[in-house]
Amino acid sequence: MKNTVYNALVFNISWLVCVLGGSLVALPAAVLVIAIHLRFFSGNRSEILLIMLVLLLGVVVDSFFIRSGLLVAPDGSLWPPLWLVCLWGLFATTLNHSLKWFQNHLGVAVVVGGIAGSTTYFAGTRLTDFMLREPQPLSLAVMFVVWCAVFPFCLLISKRLLASKVE
Repeated sequence: MKNTVYNALVFNISWLVCVLGGSLVALPAAVLVIAIHLRFFSGNRSEILLIMLVLLLGVVVDSFFIRSGLLVAPDGSLWPPLWLVCLWGLFATTLNHSLKWFQNHLGVAVVVGGIAGSTTYFAGTRLTDFMLREPQPLSLAVMFVVWCAVFPFCLLISKRLLASKVE
């Protein structure tokens, strides 16, 4: 239980550090948090592979949001900034730990994923110079639907890798 609370707390603090600090702060912060996570909480190869897969998925999802115009980058870039990519690596560290309960409750994960995912983007746009395309409720609705699939998909990958114990 203590490690679960620690994992959730570290994720939320590091999310805020990455969002507020931008790419120059996010990369070293994420690398440090992930390195500590792997060293002290889960150093097996399946967790490393999970982080890499979720990072890749994150680039695809955020590139879709940006290229479709749902998420508007301040510099007009079509690629997610490094700080946004770092969030996906940090998110991956929660899948077998503070969010593990959802692996066996995928129906709940669909709803929570939609709500938490879209709310996170909304919060991120309030703390950064990114914007949601108008009308914002429509942009958030699309993000909700995407995250209804993304979160359970990440949980399934996590559960499968954990069961296979990649060495």
